[in-house]
Amino acid sequence: MKRISLYLLLACIAIACQKEDELTNRIDHRNLYAITDDATDSIQHKRFELYTTYGVPVYFNDTIEKIFIKVDISGDSVFRYETLDLNWAFNTTNQGTVTYKTTPLTTPDLQMKALRFTEIFLKNTQAALYPHAIWLTKDCHQISSSQLTTISFLSRYRNLIFSNFESLKEEEMESTSLTYRNQLVETKLGNYEEELKLFHAVVDEKSYNQDWSTFYPDEEIPTWMGPRKPWTARALAEEYNEDPGASSLMGTFRNEMTKYGKWTDEQVDEYILYSRELVGRQGFVYFDKNYGIYYTPRNKQEDLELYLREMMKYPRKEFLSRWNHCPLVIKKYEILYAIIRDELGVEL
Repeated sequence: MKRISLYLLLACIAIACQKEDELTNRIDHRNLYAITDDATDSIQHKRFELYTTYGVPVYFNDTIEKIFIKVDISGDSVFRYETLDLNWAFNTTNQGTVTYKTTPLTTPDLQMKALRFTEIFLKNTQAALYPHAIWLTKDCHQISSSQLTTISFLSRYRNLIFSNFESLKEEEMESTSLTYRNQLVETKLGNYEEELKLFHAVVDEKSYNQDWSTFYPDEEIPTWMGPRKPWTARALAEEYNEDPGASSLMGTFRNEMTKYGKWTDEQVDEYILYSRELVGRQGFVYFDKNYGIYYTPRNKQEDLELYLREMMKYPRKEFLSRWNHCPLVIKKYEILYAIIRDELGVEL
């Protein structure tokens, strides 16, 4: 009996040793986000070009890799999925309060259009702002308990999502990419609440959502028929090609004053500089985007958006030269510049 028990013990030890010998290192050292080339597939080749040029993988769905793990006791294969997760933000998660619903982008023409836009975005964006991955979709909706929101651009913890390419015009890609880049910076700036308080404190809260005539009651705006009150910041729109009067018979401010008002281009340029000085005296860099040329930015958020657009458009030296006569604008610049350069690692 003792001999049988000994044999059983030795058999168990042998089996255990055999199991131990079968243990292997299952750590997967592959870069799951690396994009491989396929010269016969123009879409895949373009993705590969973007990856090798900018180091950013671009996807048309949220599943990056399907990795085999094992066969379970029922004989079924077990896989691990590497996916792009939109629920993670920079410092929190949605915790189930918000979900996202996307429709895959499958049409080759739209896929190539989306990749062209992505390339423009990456060209216009500093490397320090590059995401870990970019996800391109046909459409994207943010779903919460109170509303359904259509999204064209979304910045999450490591990933960006671009959507709605059917409605994006080719001639709008450049300006749209810059808008998204600025929104990305603005999102990251949200982590620096104390510094942003200093930025907003430069301007008196009572200065928001005011007629420019509140500050300049005696100032007149030139028109082709002669000066008129109240003064507006219309001339500044020339620098962004978004003059709200451009659809009228007179067209833009420059067109109106050179064609009908008999001004020279030099006179228009001088007046633009003067208008910039009037706006800058109040600590602003532009008029309100929605309320128009008659109003200052309507709130702090609008002011920050407009300021970032101006700030990201010009290198530091050129920005300071443009606004050197406006100490409030310069003071706000230095506050944001310290965050963007020192904290975010973006050199302007």
